[in-house]
Amino acid sequence: MTQKTTKPTNKKLRQTILDIRNKTYPYKNKQLKKIDFTKYNLAQINEITDVLQSIRNIVDLADQRIQQRDPPQKGPGRPKAPPKDVVKVQLLETYFGISDRVAEGFFNLFREKLGISSEFCYKTIERGYDPERSDELVEEILKITNEIGNAHETKFSIDGTGDPCTSKVNYESKRSQQRAKKQTKSNNKPVENTNKPIDNRGDNKAGGVDCFAGRRHDFQYCVFTVGVTTKIIGGFATSDDHHRGELSFFQEVVEQTVANCPCFDVLLGDGLYANRVVCGLLEQQELTAYFLPRSNVTFKSRGVALWKRMLYGLVLNPQLWLESYHDRSISESANSMLKRREPAKIRKKLSPRKGVAEAFKVLVHNIRQICYLKYLNPQMLNTEIYVK
Repeated sequence: MTQKTTKPTNKKLRQTILDIRNKTYPYKNKQLKKIDFTKYNLAQINEITDVLQSIRNIVDLADQRIQQRDPPQKGPGRPKAPPKDVVKVQLLETYFGISDRVAEGFFNLFREKLGISSEFCYKTIERGYDPERSDELVEEILKITNEIGNAHETKFSIDGTGDPCTSKVNYESKRSQQRAKKQTKSNNKPVENTNKPIDNRGDNKAGGVDCFAGRRHDFQYCVFTVGVTTKIIGGFATSDDHHRGELSFFQEVVEQTVANCPCFDVLLGDGLYANRVVCGLLEQQELTAYFLPRSNVTFKSRGVALWKRMLYGLVLNPQLWLESYHDRSISESANSMLKRREPAKIRKKLSPRKGVAEAFKVLVHNIRQICYLKYLNPQMLNTEIYVK
């Protein structure tokens, strides 16, 4: 006779989630990955040379693809500075964390290394941050960095962060204040309906009060997905609007990641994403989700099969489920890398230009990671595209 398996109950599900959140579940930690510090030291020694060479090769390839799709047409007047040359200097500027004027001097210093033949001043660099001048190249460079570094990546983690536009504010301090207000409000607030559509407020509102009240546009918000193995960003969206939160960017970021990363199969995220609406969007893309839900959830799918599959996996084998879920911390690592390696504030004042400046931070991060993977994990790189 076959042994009859008992169907897990909502009570067991909620107790499992409580045990995990209270850190009383007997989780067995995974073995830490060893780092070959000989290769890591070599990657650091050659970082500047490799990054500059990669900027040249990747931007040239992106410009070549764009010109093949849409050949440039000559018009009247003085010809503009080649967009690819301006973007190379902007990436150089972002990498060293310098201003437009200082970047003009740096571009004269590294002209030969970057393959720049044209002449232009810092005002041309400044105007290059207008989206209509740089968006096409930025999108193509993001695709190429993913074709090189995320060609074999299957698991991604999603998270949000904020870069200050002034030296007088700190994003993490503001977020701590937000969480404290949200915790206070939640004690007297009814349980929210997790089936409601994603709105534009996201989690930047707590109890109907803007937790980032004060100076307007003092942060540039960014939500991105990052490869768990490569730490290369697959898709991102950005805004300086305080009324937008992580959830309002979700669909755009996931669709961009699907387009850029052909092996994308699993998405990890924190409790913010643990709702049926998000799971429904992922189900349309045939993706698997690992989000730790609230302790008051039920198995009711309400038409979203992925929701039930995710919860059944959690309650039937918590150890195996958590082994995948805890890779979500990679997005926190990527956040830390962006803050430590590119600590400069967003210097632009106009909202469209701030968005482009944030995009260059993402591109520089991806290019640097490709340079490190060349030493530490070369099998993850698509060598058919990558040029040493």
